[in-house]
Amino acid sequence: MAVMDEKASIEHEIARARNDFGNRIDELDRTLRTNYDPGTLARQYAPQIVAGGAVLGVIVGFGLPKVFRKLVTWGVPLAIVGMTIKNVRERKDAEEARTMVGLA
Repeated sequence: MAVMDEKASIEHEIARARNDFGNRIDELDRTLRTNYDPGTLARQYAPQIVAGGAVLGVIVGFGLPKVFRKLVTWGVPLAIVGMTIKNVRERKDAEEARTMVGLA
């Protein structure tokens, strides 16, 4: 009889823990949905977002074109050279692999 009471007590505790866990998940879900709603956040931080956009516009309008010109004049040729070197190395490695296997 003590075994049955203990088993029933354990099952009751398991059921209670499951129900309590579900309630906590529902509460957490409710909290997350109200606190982290994108519309609410956008309304709350609208002045900062507008100011950030204005600053970014000024930076792009006045200072960034020079940076982009330098990037294009130096970065693009360097990228082309780098890609060419990478492709040559890959081709060379592939040829070496074929000769090692005896396919060439």
